[in-house]
Amino acid sequence: MRKRNIYSIISLWCVLFFCPTLHAERKGFAVVIDSISYQQAQHELAEYIRALESKQHFKVYTVVDRWGVPDSIRATLKGLHARPHEAIIGAVFIGDIPIPMIRDAQHLCSAFKMSQKMPWQESSVPSDRYYDDFSLQFDFLKRDSTAPYYYYSLSARGSQQVHPDLFSGRIRPTDGDMPGSRYTKLKAYLQKATEAKLHPERMMSVFVYTGSGSLSESKTAHIDEMASMHAHFPSLAHRPNAYRYMDYSDEKLIKQKLMNALMSPDLSVAFMHHHGDYDTQYLSAWPKPSTAEEAREYLLHCYRSSLNRARHFGYDTDSIRRNLQSRDQLPDAWMAELDDSALAKDDSLESAMTNIVLSDFARYAFRPNCRVAFWDACYNGSWHRENCIANEYIFQPGKTICGLGGSVNVLQDKWPDRFAGLLEQGVMIGFLNQLNPDLEMHVVGDPTFAFLPEQDHSLNDLISSGKQKDWKRLLRHSLHPDIQALALHQLQESKELSDQHLLEYLKTSPYESVRLEAFLLLQQRHSDDFVSAIENAADDNFELLQRFAVNALIKNGDPRLANTLAGKLCDVNTSARVAFNALQGAQFFSRQNLLPAVEDRLRQVAPYVVQPETYAKGVLKNAENYAGRWDEEIEKLCKGEMSHKRALTQINFMRIYCPPYLLPQVAGYAATLKDDELLLPLLEALGWHRQAYTSAQVLPVVEKLMKDTSHSEQVRQEALKTYKRLK
Repeated sequence: MRKRNIYSIISLWCVLFFCPTLHAERKGFAVVIDSISYQQAQHELAEYIRALESKQHFKVYTVVDRWGVPDSIRATLKGLHARPHEAIIGAVFIGDIPIPMIRDAQHLCSAFKMSQKMPWQESSVPSDRYYDDFSLQFDFLKRDSTAPYYYYSLSARGSQQVHPDLFSGRIRPTDGDMPGSRYTKLKAYLQKATEAKLHPERMMSVFVYTGSGSLSESKTAHIDEMASMHAHFPSLAHRPNAYRYMDYSDEKLIKQKLMNALMSPDLSVAFMHHHGDYDTQYLSAWPKPSTAEEAREYLLHCYRSSLNRARHFGYDTDSIRRNLQSRDQLPDAWMAELDDSALAKDDSLESAMTNIVLSDFARYAFRPNCRVAFWDACYNGSWHRENCIANEYIFQPGKTICGLGGSVNVLQDKWPDRFAGLLEQGVMIGFLNQLNPDLEMHVVGDPTFAFLPEQDHSLNDLISSGKQKDWKRLLRHSLHPDIQALALHQLQESKELSDQHLLEYLKTSPYESVRLEAFLLLQQRHSDDFVSAIENAADDNFELLQRFAVNALIKNGDPRLANTLAGKLCDVNTSARVAFNALQGAQFFSRQNLLPAVEDRLRQVAPYVVQPETYAKGVLKNAENYAGRWDEEIEKLCKGEMSHKRALTQINFMRIYCPPYLLPQVAGYAATLKDDELLLPLLEALGWHRQAYTSAQVLPVVEKLMKDTSHSEQVRQEALKTYKRLK
């Protein structure tokens, strides 16, 4: 404990000593609000703005939306950002501000890949990157007839990567089942947000929850995450019960235990890893049976669930019942219980205890107190809907002010706590999203929320206007891991920060977040040293970095990496999630390249495993089943041996499932295509493979296509987008 306290003091001293005191003019901040909300909450808004100005020293620009269209708001924000003095660095959208729904931009999302043939409300991405990233360009498509949605297509004219110019957040209360209640909620929320500025708190605790199915339920991943919390938040080391953890398996039904934990009055930050939907936090699976009777009840529950799904979709349940009884040899007594309405009701009640749903907030008087929430789950941050999980958290009377969540589905293998340690240093939550943006990620709530730092310093000013020399000082002298990682991030464009420097940080830094940041920056750079970076990171002591390395290995596909992948496939103690990803990755290497590497590695480990022949047989069988699995299909496509319908399906698969060694062959096929219906999705699919070691061989093909006037304008624009994505 004493060592941690000393570490914390030294770290803060280094920040204070080497952070210059910035006496620059005030930064600007835009409050964008619809006219009705402005009238209804005028007093509360005025108090909120006063706190922004007096406590956080912003020059606040109040923008009352009288246009009702996103274009005018974007133009206004762009103008305020371009001001020579007191330019805005952030914005908050309050009330019924028009919602941009972005299409043709799924490559800017972490995971969203829905067919755009699906209904537009579901297959578009609600995103305020329309408002806060001026490097992106959009073409207006239409307005929705039933919701305040404005559909835009991402244009080839602008950037094909997300780099927000502003940080932003959404405060969007809705009526729910109580017409007119949105304004009551808004006023109460603004009062709560204002109070948090007038009486700021230091960070007191951090809580992590892991639900069923999260990260393949890898214990190593969860252990390492909790260890990283100590590195993120060293100032908490002297506080009692400051680092808290809960797993869904801690109790048979975890729901109320989790609710109670989240209502703890001294809870500062909560990370919640689970599956989700806009209206549900999926906390746990059906409780695992521990007795024969519980196993019987579990099986009957599964059968009843199958029949209910079949009934819902209109299938013949009688024939399904007969097939189930015959296939699984179910006794007649069991079959009678499949239609027992009382048991079905019990199923429903017990299922309700495995999740948190919207109605639970009122039913249980559930009032979360975590000041900041990280909803690491699909759709929990769907602020564009009439209600969502994230909104319920912030609009309850509890102390939750804001959080980060996705408006659509989100990737499991992401870095959800990237730069999280900056929170204890008083950095505003909006900056965390701006520094680590995806199209779907948003601050739900006040983006200017900040904890009181342990000592007063100027990281917020540095992030918005720091000079290279300031970041170099911090990189050399700060002992806080996340401040070092931030300095690397801010220096990424510096010619003085070479690939070799980043590789050295990856190899030698004692801090997990610094090593991972260096790895990601090398990945962005298309560095010649990236193969070496992957080889090193694949055996790093930090599970998340191992996982990122294996995922990068899959996307890169360089034949030199076959030995590294083989090592993971043959390792008897690879963590569950890394092992899962490695096995999936085998399909992106050729059989000729991967199988000899696996066989060689198996010979090396044979003296150190029991029954080596049996062990080798299982590993080799998996590798043989996966390696080169796309060769035949892609060869048929490129030879024109598929039907039109099958070719379209295969091309859509290839956004993910196109091994890098086959990419030049696919690009060659694209160069010969004259059918726009195939060429357009194929060009889009090629753009997903920027990290492939063969991506440079694709660039001349798409460059030629984007200049070829014999092709349609649509094809040339798609080729331009792909060129920018790969470059």
